[in-house]
Amino acid sequence: MITTKTPRIKFSDLAGFTDKQRQATHAAEQHKYFLYGGSRGPGKSYWLRWYLIYRLLKWAGQGHRGVRVLLACEDYPTLRERQIVKVEAEFPAWLGRYYSGERKEFVLSDTYGGGVIKFGNLADVGNYLSSEFAIIAIDELVRNRFSVFNRLRGSLRWPGLTDTGFVAATNPEANWVRSVWIERRFEDELQPLAPIADQFSFLPGLPTDNPHLPGGYWDMLNTLTGALRQAWLHGDWYAAVEGLVYDNFSQANITDREPEPDQPIELAIDDGYIDPRATLFIQRSGSHILVFDELYHSKRLEEETIAEIEEKCRNAPWATDRADGVKLPELAAVSHEAVALRERLDRSNIAAQNWMTRRAGGGQSTRLQAIQLTRSLICDGNGHRTILIHKRCRNLLDEISAGYKYTEGRRGLNEKPADGNDHACQALESWVWLRAEDSGSLLLW
Repeated sequence: MITTKTPRIKFSDLAGFTDKQRQATHAAEQHKYFLYGGSRGPGKSYWLRWYLIYRLLKWAGQGHRGVRVLLACEDYPTLRERQIVKVEAEFPAWLGRYYSGERKEFVLSDTYGGGVIKFGNLADVGNYLSSEFAIIAIDELVRNRFSVFNRLRGSLRWPGLTDTGFVAATNPEANWVRSVWIERRFEDELQPLAPIADQFSFLPGLPTDNPHLPGGYWDMLNTLTGALRQAWLHGDWYAAVEGLVYDNFSQANITDREPEPDQPIELAIDDGYIDPRATLFIQRSGSHILVFDELYHSKRLEEETIAEIEEKCRNAPWATDRADGVKLPELAAVSHEAVALRERLDRSNIAAQNWMTRRAGGGQSTRLQAIQLTRSLICDGNGHRTILIHKRCRNLLDEISAGYKYTEGRRGLNEKPADGNDHACQALESWVWLRAEDSGSLLLW
């Protein structure tokens, strides 16, 4: 509510936010970088434009007049359909005026502080590099590159305000947005964000949060199938890629759990030189398999990889609490072709085993059987997720949730996945197959 200098407005009557949209408002005010959504239908775009009105009115009530905010999409046609036509229909004439043409702004009346919503086309983000905005709001953030976000946040400032912020709404997609807001992973190009990780907040929204959805919209959502249904109806960030081998993998398989310091660890290795050599660090803990670290590199000699394994066992964060000092992996499941690597591991006191020692019977493909067994451990028929992957395993997570696919979309359990983004996944499958009985129950250590 406006309490000074401007007439009092009961914002709840003006915008009519749902309970979830009110939660989003609170979270956005508490965090510098806030993301809302994850499915279709909770009223994300509606919240985005009305949240800007809410903040402009609030600042006006505090004596800050003429504050500018940015509401943007990846291109102008999308911006007009998602936001501008809705603003023209929803914002009352007494509140302010929309200026079309080159200007493309909604300006609150002087009575309500004269704040400005600038409508932005991000096809050329360079247009805004010298601008200043108290809030930057992006609709469908996943459709923009990380470089767009990174350059825009340099314009996030306004004289006299300390509570500026970035807000966005989006549907799920496997890209940098998921890495930052959902998985909290800040590697490579995202590394500069690591020091401010606590300023990022995500609130999931579902169609069931919106009591205003028409019946026809529900009919559309309920008739979706496959990955699109999981993404749009259930907000599943790991189902938005068609044709994934492990389409049952979800955020529930990702953890920040560390291994038990005094329990054995093992390795899974898919060998390569020009292609990457993927090495996974694994521990069985109760009813779970924890994949807690990885090595992933090309053009490394076998002895270099072994040296890096030993280095991790000495100095990685998960190794520091071992009471008995350096403890090497007790076993390594290794590609059947990697004879030289197995020999060098054995000489380094890491027992290396050819994962193909036990083959599938009945003329079936061992690799396909290993995939089916791994799929059941990712999520079984009762919803139990045996395999947990630490969020630091960036390459395994990237493969399993976006890159490891069938050639032409999902083609069934008897089809081999496409070659390419499969090295860490094949390492995991090899370990699962080596360490499991035909029934799928894991062997004891």
